[in-house]
Amino acid sequence: MKTKFHLGYGLAAIGYMTGIFVLSSAPGESGLSSPLFWNLLHIPLFAGLASCLLLSLTEGQWDRSLSWQLYVVIGLLAGVYAAVDEWHQSVVAERYASVVDFLLNCVGIVALLLIHRLVCNHRVTS
Repeated sequence: MKTKFHLGYGLAAIGYMTGIFVLSSAPGESGLSSPLFWNLLHIPLFAGLASCLLLSLTEGQWDRSLSWQLYVVIGLLAGVYAAVDEWHQSVVAERYASVVDFLLNCVGIVALLLIHRLVCNHRVTS
């Protein structure tokens, strides 16, 4: 099966990456809520990035399955960006890199990809 790239979702992925970079560049955390709240926001943020990458490879169709190799590519791309994001925070004033943050980023990525695979497999078997 030939995979075509969906430009709109590709641009949305770049938008997510830009937004994550801007948030990571802001010095310190907001005093409005607990650090746990901000850490947990990493999960949907990186799930959204993985979703945009996934939709860019499925021509914008959520119910279209991908090969396991493309799931790995999406996971690696988003995971590398998560690692770069954490490294970047280590050089920003009042920010710090955290293994927990990186792991939460990866939880969001992997959860989205697993949910997509399960939904597509369920549709095929139904």
